[in-house]
Amino acid sequence: MAHIVFLRASAADLTAGKPPLAGVPASAPLSAAAAAIPASPEAAVAVWREGASPLAPAAASVLGLLSSLDVVAFLASHPCGAAAAMVTPAGDVVAHEPALVREVEPDARLIEIVELMKQGARRVLVRKNITEGCAINKKPFAPFYKAVMKLTGTPRSPAPAKITGRSSPATLGCDKYCCLTREDIVRFLINCLGALAPIPLQSISSLGAVSRSYSHVEDSSPAIGAIWKLPSDPRAVAVVQTNGDGSHVILGEISGHKLWKRDYVAAAEAMATLPALSFATGVNEDGAPPPAGDNDNDIGLRTSARRRGLVEDEITPSPRLTRFSSRRIIEFSASFANLLVASHRKNAVLTCKTTSSLAAVMAQMLSHRATHLWVVEDGDVGEAVLVGMIGYMEIFSAVTRGVAHPA
Repeated sequence: MAHIVFLRASAADLTAGKPPLAGVPASAPLSAAAAAIPASPEAAVAVWREGASPLAPAAASVLGLLSSLDVVAFLASHPCGAAAAMVTPAGDVVAHEPALVREVEPDARLIEIVELMKQGARRVLVRKNITEGCAINKKPFAPFYKAVMKLTGTPRSPAPAKITGRSSPATLGCDKYCCLTREDIVRFLINCLGALAPIPLQSISSLGAVSRSYSHVEDSSPAIGAIWKLPSDPRAVAVVQTNGDGSHVILGEISGHKLWKRDYVAAAEAMATLPALSFATGVNEDGAPPPAGDNDNDIGLRTSARRRGLVEDEITPSPRLTRFSSRRIIEFSASFANLLVASHRKNAVLTCKTTSSLAAVMAQMLSHRATHLWVVEDGDVGEAVLVGMIGYMEIFSAVTRGVAHPA
């Protein structure tokens, strides 16, 4: 019955009440993009080209998506410091990947949208020239048969035009498009588990949904070295300890998800000076939110009080970023690091097991708004031996297996 979900649900059904694509123009300073990331989905904000023809497709105006980890990595490696880096135009920092944002018509089928995402799209723009899609049962884990008759994918008559105020400069085509993310698709699918059965109840290993290809750095290596190992998707690097047999025990991660709502300037300072494990541990610790201030300068930075021997600069977007837990630059001994990670292992990194069901993985990712989970196997001494990772692409490949693409 999985084909019912993917062939009868349309883009209009999934975009009811969805906001437009948020972002910043390429000429905006990096500080403006950094301030917009905490409120954006999947820890990334769109950067678009200015002066594009109004007749051109909206997706063609997008240069790429800038993630929180991209911002921190740029600040950490900038030779002139964070203040100078923050005034750099966002268009000079973001990797130019226009294919990350695609555009479809409201009657596009769900399988078409998923195929675009499997090809690398992270945002899909849907025109608003049709009224909101059919209502569906949004109760978590609701049997799909309660909603299947409502998902016809048939367009409705256009609603009368309404006079609206001026569009926000931080949204692209806010009066013409809705924006779908990969998280939106997974959230929709988890309400259709009955129709997708038995796939959601099978283990991720039996479905072949575990990616054995992942990036990693050793716990004692410099955190800034993770910049050169960043994959395009997901933007995550595992912090590991290598066993004698060559297997990896995961101790933490350096990722856009972990840095999503942190203090980017303080995180960049720590990335430039700390080893990978110390940096990952500091990101994982929740500190007090930055105090409100009324005298931020033009680039959104201000110097906070000197804490623990380090001066931390803060960005104050809305919502406010959480303070990065910086430490004095010290060398962790192996025994201390092991004790530290053992005491925080459950909270340091999001993991699942090879025997976890696909439904459980989807629910865990949605509850944490995570872009990925690290897949581990329990060793003889209870170590989290890393065997791979699972993200959106692996989920989409698993649930669409056997679903024929419409002609």
